[in-house]
Amino acid sequence: MDSSNAPPVHVLPAIEFAQKSDPGRDPEKQENEDACGLRTTRHGHLGVVCDGMGGHAGGREAANLALETILSYFDAAPDAAPGGLVLKEAIALANHRVHTMRVTEVANGRPGSTVVAVLLHAGGTEVAHVGDSRVYLAHQGQIFQVTKDHSAVQQLVDAGLLSPIQAASHPHANQITRALGMTPVVDVDLRPQPLRHVAGDIFVLCSDGLSDLVAAPEILQIIGSAPPEQAAGQLVDLANARGGHDNITVLVIRARETASTSATHVTPTLAQTSIDAPSQRITLPEIPAAETVRLPSVRSTPRAAALSTPSTPSIRSSASLTLALGVLLALVGFCVAAVAIYLHVQARSGKKGILSWPPERSQDSGLQD
Repeated sequence: MDSSNAPPVHVLPAIEFAQKSDPGRDPEKQENEDACGLRTTRHGHLGVVCDGMGGHAGGREAANLALETILSYFDAAPDAAPGGLVLKEAIALANHRVHTMRVTEVANGRPGSTVVAVLLHAGGTEVAHVGDSRVYLAHQGQIFQVTKDHSAVQQLVDAGLLSPIQAASHPHANQITRALGMTPVVDVDLRPQPLRHVAGDIFVLCSDGLSDLVAAPEILQIIGSAPPEQAAGQLVDLANARGGHDNITVLVIRARETASTSATHVTPTLAQTSIDAPSQRITLPEIPAAETVRLPSVRSTPRAAALSTPSTPSIRSSASLTLALGVLLALVGFCVAAVAIYLHVQARSGKKGILSWPPERSQDSGLQD
């Protein structure tokens, strides 16, 4: 993979980082609607990735506005304010500004944006997000998906209606249920406690243009064998080599210092993949038609924002199953009754032998063919 155009690396006392954003290979998406940035603030090192939606100017402006709002909010935040609280308030303000923004070109509904952000400080790493952009953490030879997508398919996985493997190849895998700008107030997911990072841990923030095409074990392999500037370039190159169907943005942050012991450790409750996992992406089977749930179109091409949560499919499935069982039981009951009547008639006429079905009609029955 060509990494000659790798982004420059930035080395700070506590972190080393690099970022790269690319429009991808889709000729209809050469207007990059992603935005990313990292800023050193009084509360720590702040990294943000935004993935705009709404089509061309609308999506690009929404992502850039969200990014700038979050970064600049930290400049005015009080020194004593907890970093996690400041991060959550910054994202809430970004939602308000995107919701009220005006653009000259809106191709697909209201402009919006996903966001994923981390704040590394001496006490640990705060993680917050809205939408399906992701944060991965490479820690001691394993990779953890720290965030959970706000998507319709993820809701089906949580309800036990789809497996993670089915979800990855589901035709509606990119329909999101939450984004900046869709409503006046947004529910921001913020980890209740900062993660305790150690020197050498690597955070990867990315838009779905990367996570759709590059699996977690592959991300781990690349960031574990190359410095941040090379890793960022190689990840984008790999996604483009596999089609690059969307804008691709990645921010790689390597911790150079260990956080205090007061922060929470990475736990097995996070989705994780071993370093020994296969490095090649597996072709996932299509979901059988019986298991496919019809979902409302939320994110199209260009991506449109989610306006509602899909109805629970288990109710419809249960109703269909009940109807089918009722019809089957009725047919069985009819057959049993007919056989009983026939046996009764045979017994009264003194006939014996092997039961045949249907019974022969008598010549004088009066029934006409």
